[in-house]
Amino acid sequence: MSRLTYTNGKLYLSLTRSECQEAYDNIGRPLELDISQLKVLHEDISKIVAEYWRDIEVPLEIKNLQRREKNA
Repeated sequence: MSRLTYTNGKLYLSLTRSECQEAYDNIGRPLELDISQLKVLHEDISKIVAEYWRDIEVPLEIKNLQRREKNA
């Protein structure tokens, strides 16, 4: 089953051996994924978005607010 993960500011895709082989056999073409994976992939994306916001966007917004307070 395909999975998406986020680590240290990078997005990773993990594929099963058969998915890797199919991708290799069809380089440059979209890879069909089993629709039953949709729930798991949605959960992966939701988790990644939350982690990204916590790691990148929130500190940036705090920095911007501190800069505004300093200039006020």
